[in-house]
Amino acid sequence: MSQVAMNEHPIIFIDADEDDHEMFKQALSELALPYPVLVFSNGQTALNYLKATKEIPFLIISEISMPAMSGLELRQEIDQDPGLRKKCIPFVFMTHPVEVQLVEEAYELTIQGLFEKKATYAAWKAQLGAIIAYWTECHHPKRFTW
Repeated sequence: MSQVAMNEHPIIFIDADEDDHEMFKQALSELALPYPVLVFSNGQTALNYLKATKEIPFLIISEISMPAMSGLELRQEIDQDPGLRKKCIPFVFMTHPVEVQLVEEAYELTIQGLFEKKATYAAWKAQLGAIIAYWTECHHPKRFTW
């Protein structure tokens, strides 16, 4: 997988909190990662984008609690759509607070991870860096077509 190929595949960040959008963009900029960033305020707008685009995002990072369509509902919609499911987009939740019931519900939806948002910007940036580093090295079916 080349750096040029990765540049074509965005990281999608979905969160209702506009401040988190800015922190996410800032963190990725400081981490100097080669991925474009797309941010959405709820699951429905992200789903509309995913259905309309032919590109395969590198990674989806989603909050669970959001208006219009929650992260859990978004994941269900992706799993139920044969075209989106076939894209094999890694999907992780980054949320606060983390509760046992949410963890159980989330993992029933074939997610690839659930993380609690860190309290400080530095810790949050390090957490994002670790998640993205993992997926940069991880092999899954669609990466072979890049």
